[in-house]
Amino acid sequence: MGLLTLFKRRETQPAAIESSYHFGAGSGTQDHLAAGIELMEQGCYDQALEEFRRAVREIPHCSAAFYNMGQIYDQLCRYKKSAECYEQAVRVDPDFAEAHSRLGLAHSRMGQSLEAVRSCLQAIRLDSSYVEGYDNLATTYFNMGSYSEAARACNKALALDPGYAPSYYRLGLVYIDLKEKQRALDQYHFLKDLDPALADQLYHLLSR
Repeated sequence: MGLLTLFKRRETQPAAIESSYHFGAGSGTQDHLAAGIELMEQGCYDQALEEFRRAVREIPHCSAAFYNMGQIYDQLCRYKKSAECYEQAVRVDPDFAEAHSRLGLAHSRMGQSLEAVRSCLQAIRLDSSYVEGYDNLATTYFNMGSYSEAARACNKALALDPGYAPSYYRLGLVYIDLKEKQRALDQYHFLKDLDPALADQLYHLLSR
């Protein structure tokens, strides 16, 4: 599956999907998807959304277009709209692990905890090696205040990829909220070499 990282948010690294597995369409649809992804990268969200809508008009079951529209609405903090897009993506492609995972985050940001956990767990069931899926599950548990579950999900992500910086950051947040400053500081030291900018964010929170 081809993944193209687009956004600059340090806590998570959303990725646009441009894989034929997820749209199974002709060159016209692929052109709209490619144009939309390029516009997303430039921050031209309105134009990108229109390209993805054109892809859907051409191929109504284009799950990649729905997924990418969801990511734009995430960036705009329009989580109800992003959830609707991810729901459409998994409706046409029930095995789309990334869409299930991002749907979980959208539910979490709207305070819909049970739906959030259900979607994140479904993503992991579909792909047990999906590192970002475990990290998104950790974020969902963290937002619920379920710190032990959040830490467990982070550790599963790090068992799969010991260099996955967002999970060290997430663990740091857990330990900050638990008032375990030394353990949070340990995560900062792990992050310093992996992602200095993310480490700085964590250190700033530690210093407050």
